[in-house]
Amino acid sequence: MSDVAMGARLHAEDPVISHGDPTPPGKVAIWLFLASEVMFFIAILGTYIILRSGSPGLFRDHAEALSKPIGGFNTVVLLLSSLTMALAVDGAQKGLQKRVIGCLVLTFLCAGAFMFVKLNYEYRVKYNHWTVVTTPDAAKKSYVYDGHKLPSSTADALVIEGYRMELPADPSFNINLVSEKNVEHGSGMTAPAEYTIPLKTVADKVNYLPYKNIFYACYFTLTGVHGIHVLAGMLPIGILAIQAMRGRLQPAATEYVGLYWHFVDLVWIFLFPLLYLV
Repeated sequence: MSDVAMGARLHAEDPVISHGDPTPPGKVAIWLFLASEVMFFIAILGTYIILRSGSPGLFRDHAEALSKPIGGFNTVVLLLSSLTMALAVDGAQKGLQKRVIGCLVLTFLCAGAFMFVKLNYEYRVKYNHWTVVTTPDAAKKSYVYDGHKLPSSTADALVIEGYRMELPADPSFNINLVSEKNVEHGSGMTAPAEYTIPLKTVADKVNYLPYKNIFYACYFTLTGVHGIHVLAGMLPIGILAIQAMRGRLQPAATEYVGLYWHFVDLVWIFLFPLLYLV
């Protein structure tokens, strides 16, 4: 057997490219993964839409407690990160090390800023947002308070900045369904006030976490799952940036991570209007 024939046998053709499919296996794998992610998010978004259609008033009233400016800011941050990620992919394919490093670092910082805002200015605020019902006072009146817990609260008293109204006589009253908007309208006040509530007078209280009601269960589930995806994307982005700093550009891996990151951004484009605007 000639050397040429032996070489042909030892170096077989690429099993993918040789069969007329120019798509690398890695790209097929990331698209299959994203397809499974699409089905997952369609399921939880569809569940949210169905639950919202069953309780439109509840979802509408409680959605007003979400900050549209903060949600809008985070939307801009993620859109910017999509741009920097796309530039990083283009730079990796062209061998532009400085651009790849700069754009990957910017993408990582945008993702970090998104999570910082989400945790510090949304989740922490919800944790400190309380609805409180007190026992009857000397005038035999019970009150409902709704507002944000202040740092001046002590072990014996809860200090809240918000609104107060008399407890409705309706026996079906449910503290978990009360929104900030309900208490504000019931108080007749035009601006929030500060209240000191002795804990011994508190009959019931709940803060704005998933157990508050179905709206917050949906809100924390949707944004929490999305946040986990953001954190998961930050890991490979950080690794790619470190590798680029070492002079190791990886165009294929950067493209695959970029596809994932664009998907994460696209999911937020759906979440923002559904939770904050509708």
